[in-house]
Amino acid sequence: MGMTTFVPNSDRNEPADAPVVAMNSDLNDISVADLINASRCAEVIDAMRDFYAETDRLIAVHQPQCANRGLCCRFGEFGHRLYVTSLEVAYYLSGHPVPPVVEDDICPHAYDAACHARDHRPMGCRIFYCDPAAASWQGPLTEERLATLRTLHEKLNVPYIYADWMTFLKALRAHATSYLTS
Repeated sequence: MGMTTFVPNSDRNEPADAPVVAMNSDLNDISVADLINASRCAEVIDAMRDFYAETDRLIAVHQPQCANRGLCCRFGEFGHRLYVTSLEVAYYLSGHPVPPVVEDDICPHAYDAACHARDHRPMGCRIFYCDPAAASWQGPLTEERLATLRTLHEKLNVPYIYADWMTFLKALRAHATSYLTS
């Protein structure tokens, strides 16, 4: 079986005028349709599955403890933001092609004291623990894994954007809604 390489703006089934998620003027823009296209690429999915498996192994070494049981998913109340890359969003879409409605400033996958996007959750969700013992390794591990992600973006030809998770989810939901109703 040959590899499928992601090529931005090619062979789209989505409308060509799909909303563009412009997150940072220093970075290339990527359209929602490009993210959806990348989410269908076997090479992207396999690379991200491997990336997250390695990330999870690196975290497990530290044996972090979760005491707040999802409070960190309530971004506004917890006082923080979750940032993700476009490659992470593509992998998320491979498991959740139609994102849920985003209400308030709470991850829509966090309910009933569980994460309902667990296998496709972003790196920040995996690394962040409110455990005080985690403070010494979280920052360095995050930087190391972001560098690896940046390399994967280049290798897989997926434009790199680093942006707020909730902004991505809202744009994806708006696109899905407009696409499904047209």
